[in-house]
Amino acid sequence: MSRQNDSPEDLDSSNPFKKFKMSRMKRHRLSAMLTEPIDNVVQRCNNEEELVQWVKDKPEEAASLLQSFVMAQKFSNVMLDLNAALMEQTGTNKLMGTILQYAAELVHCDRCSVFLYDKEADELISQVFDISENGKIGGDEAEGKKDTTFRFSAARGVAGHVARNGKVLIIPDAYEDERFNKEIDLQTGFKTRNILCAPIFDNNHNVMAVTQLVNKTSGDFTEKDAEVVDIFAGYCGLALHNARLHEQVQKDNSQRMVALEMISYHTRAHPKEIEQLRKSKLPENISLNLKSIVFDPLSIDDDQTLTAARDMFVESGLAQTFRMRLDDLSAWLICVKRSYRDVRYHNWKHAFNVGQFVYGVLSSSGAGGFFSPLEKVGFLIAALCHDLDHRGTNNAFEQKYETALGSLYSSSTLEMHHFDRAVTILSTEGHNILEHVSPSDYKECIHFIKEAILATDLSKHFGDRKKYKELVQGRSFDKSSEAHVDLLRSIVMTSADLSAVTKSFPAQRKVAELVYSEFFEQGDLERAFGAKSEDLQDILNRQKLADLPKMQIGFIDFVAGPVYETLAEQFDELKILNEEVKRNRHDWETLKEQGPYKFITPVEVLTAKTKSTVVGELQKRHDRRRKDSEEKSDEKETGHSMIQ
Repeated sequence: MSRQNDSPEDLDSSNPFKKFKMSRMKRHRLSAMLTEPIDNVVQRCNNEEELVQWVKDKPEEAASLLQSFVMAQKFSNVMLDLNAALMEQTGTNKLMGTILQYAAELVHCDRCSVFLYDKEADELISQVFDISENGKIGGDEAEGKKDTTFRFSAARGVAGHVARNGKVLIIPDAYEDERFNKEIDLQTGFKTRNILCAPIFDNNHNVMAVTQLVNKTSGDFTEKDAEVVDIFAGYCGLALHNARLHEQVQKDNSQRMVALEMISYHTRAHPKEIEQLRKSKLPENISLNLKSIVFDPLSIDDDQTLTAARDMFVESGLAQTFRMRLDDLSAWLICVKRSYRDVRYHNWKHAFNVGQFVYGVLSSSGAGGFFSPLEKVGFLIAALCHDLDHRGTNNAFEQKYETALGSLYSSSTLEMHHFDRAVTILSTEGHNILEHVSPSDYKECIHFIKEAILATDLSKHFGDRKKYKELVQGRSFDKSSEAHVDLLRSIVMTSADLSAVTKSFPAQRKVAELVYSEFFEQGDLERAFGAKSEDLQDILNRQKLADLPKMQIGFIDFVAGPVYETLAEQFDELKILNEEVKRNRHDWETLKEQGPYKFITPVEVLTAKTKSTVVGELQKRHDRRRKDSEEKSDEKETGHSMIQ
């Protein structure tokens, strides 16, 4: 005997909460069905004496009603327990086991099982969701067995029949029904007498599983039993949906942990590298100039930068002050360098130049006296880490195309990522150069690092620059004011980030070409993704390459130049920086007058492979967002039609 489930209109739902609401409505209907006969008898009897007399006159009917009353009470208690379990448990096995045990107990049967339905393979999978009334998994026969999983075709068997047609089925005599698959009994040694089987639907009203109750304790399964199972099937569907989401999150987290472990392995320093760095020494001419605020970045090779960075900590006394193990310092530096991507400009060489500039300012100007040793070490760490894992694109790109970073951080997207990577490296065993700092000082130093890195976000810089200028020109800068010193740190950090404009013109020109080539590559990506050339900023538009001197002059006038002007007003030692900026501006004016600009170093366009990889990923995200939007729109329409 089969029962048709509620109509598709009633069951059609696009989220699990609608399904939960419908299961709750069914629960109320069943509860009313169980208690209604008792209510009718009570209403017919005017007093307690009449009720007692009725029980004496009709003992069988009274016993039946009493049984219904007990079942109704039990049903209410079970539903309360189930609601609690649904909120507390997230593991599929444990949650399904709880639900099925209650189902078996309510209906009074030997066993209650769930068969997951693999629609593509048209197969049913019986896992550990095999519960008897006393709560044992798989019954007594399965005790001691480790593997209770069976997989079989849905073309045979009662569960397969229900999975395919989506209807509740009651079978009084299993062996007399041709749909019953005797192979399961043969494999388990269990004897099946009668069956009650119901489908479990997902949010799209597709059968995701089948629940099956076997061997009613007394008699055959009834319509009331079917109602109970129907309700429990709804809870099973919700439980499966919830548990699968939870397990997917756990799986994703595990995959991320594996990825992080792999990245950590490939980025951390290895003993031979640490030993090599420990033994390395800088040429005397570089070592002597390392504290100079006009240090020439062209004077040092890439393989010497790690040694120079190590010497900044050692020669400044910071390594000794904070009891840094030299091997830990070497490991940290190697890991930091390795965590930079091989992009054109925002790479390790740029980070080293920023770190050296900060080191020079702190060592060779009056600005160094404004900061404590703890602030200085945080400052230097931030300078070397301020662009960790930079992707060669700006914050606007990350937000516009909703990249993973853009979704993760709503403001200062890249800067927040750089800071997080910096903290991650410091937290890695053998790389924590702040290991011997007290917890309170460590927390404060991390705060300094964060604020310094966030200061490199130019969207924040203009406001800071205005405040700083007002303090300096008004001669109201107070060295004892924490807010004023924090502002100075932000200004120095930005000046370090932009310090290429203070270098010799050959170095400044080379860096400018690297910067604009990186910008142009971002513009190429945006064009490949559908942006029009006329909609791009000039600095992103490769077609504006000839105007590079003009754009660089604008950058000096409106962004970089004013920073060094104000610093020169406060610190005499930094006046040379302002002079170098003015000289470079003059050289850019000369190039501008010579006509269309030509790069002195070759700049390749993105390869087709790189384009297709990045743009392909962006296209996937675009399609995914469009699909999500359409699903939300369909959900609203469904909700509107249900209200009507």
